[in-house]
Amino acid sequence: MADRKTNDSKKKLGVTELTCYGIGNCIGSGIFVSMSMGIGFTGHSISLALVLACVVVLFAYAYKTLMAGMFVLPGGNYSQQALLQPPLLVGVSAISSIFTGLAFAMFAMSIVEYAATVFPQITPYEKWIAIGILTLFFLTTFFGGKFMAKFNLIMVVVLILSLLVYIVVGMTKVDYATANPFSENYFQGGASGLLMAVAAMSFACQGATLPIAMTPDAKNPKRSIPKAILIASAVVAVVYCLIGIVSAGVVPVEQVADKNLGIIAKEIFPYPVFVIFIIGGACFAIATSLYGAIASVQYPLMATIEDGWLPAVLGKKTKKGYPWLLMLVMYVIAIVPVFVDVGLNALISLMMIPVMILNLINNILMFRLVKKYPAAWKKSFFHMPKWLFCLTMIFAILCDLLISVALFTTLKSGDQYAIIIMVVALFAYSFYRLKAKKVNLSDLERAKQEAEEAAMEDNAAPSSDN
Repeated sequence: MADRKTNDSKKKLGVTELTCYGIGNCIGSGIFVSMSMGIGFTGHSISLALVLACVVVLFAYAYKTLMAGMFVLPGGNYSQQALLQPPLLVGVSAISSIFTGLAFAMFAMSIVEYAATVFPQITPYEKWIAIGILTLFFLTTFFGGKFMAKFNLIMVVVLILSLLVYIVVGMTKVDYATANPFSENYFQGGASGLLMAVAAMSFACQGATLPIAMTPDAKNPKRSIPKAILIASAVVAVVYCLIGIVSAGVVPVEQVADKNLGIIAKEIFPYPVFVIFIIGGACFAIATSLYGAIASVQYPLMATIEDGWLPAVLGKKTKKGYPWLLMLVMYVIAIVPVFVDVGLNALISLMMIPVMILNLINNILMFRLVKKYPAAWKKSFFHMPKWLFCLTMIFAILCDLLISVALFTTLKSGDQYAIIIMVVALFAYSFYRLKAKKVNLSDLERAKQEAEEAAMEDNAAPSSDN
């Protein structure tokens, strides 16, 4: 029996594996999609904005990391939500995932924009090519994605190599006379511009908390997962800082602001290498995110439908079990922004603001959770004096507010009204589904009970277990 436990322990994921998982999920398409927008806000200080964004996002999701250090919850994020949130917030979180379709549009359009730097003749047909990409990727989910999954792995490897080459070669081409903290135009947009850039780049800095999803496979998860999150955040901050120095330091910032990194790549690479970087780096990075998001979105949304948060009709399946109506709705949501020409800033805000509002509420709820499970908190990896905990959570709440308010103020009035209506509609619709008793609360209650039982076990376990 002892040997078996030892073998099982060896199969578990340690800090190194979990850290790599967090880094891999964080570094990717976001940096290619939103970097130029951040440069437009703050110029050469984009590198500082990226480091600050990594810190702000880490605190914005503080409740996730703190809970990972308190409990071993087998359901990962879902168990955390069940333990922390009332049913209404669970519904809002579940229903809001349908808006991930907006990210699909953003990714597809970004792929075409980068490809156009190599093949400018496609520029007049950008929208139709973006729709074609979306159509192709959605079709792969219908016919099965074994081939695409293997191709996806190749794209990830090429992406990492491309970014390394971009940093190493680019650092030798930076004009350090202008791209340094003491130059006149370092804080191009002033303090407000820096804050706007931090908010915009927060989209690229998410993902470091994803090791929480690996809780069942983690070795000593109450210590290894928090460590992995902190290390992954630090590594991403360094890598992004270097990318930011190159991106804003090779050519004048006005030439790259609100455009894409292809302009810098063209300056620092010989043309053949430039083509490889654009296709293998930028396009592959965004394509991996697009494919992964489309392929995985059906599972949480089907659970949302089965629990009753969304109409049951959306769960219609083919004979082989494919949720064709749900995926058709997601496809429509994805292509609408392509046709109506929604700006990148608006798309990022539409996705980020509801998430940050939910994070804000979850961070507030952490006060109650720590009070409910004092023993688990006392033995937590992050245990700290009460005054420091209060300051930490207040800062976390302020980070959520910073991202939400900064993104909201950059929007046009029409987009601001759209955000307000969307957030209010999410809460109103969740409330309606609960009051109309259309939600199957048994599964939620079961998940909540399982999470509470796991939390009570951690609460009662002796300190030596940690």
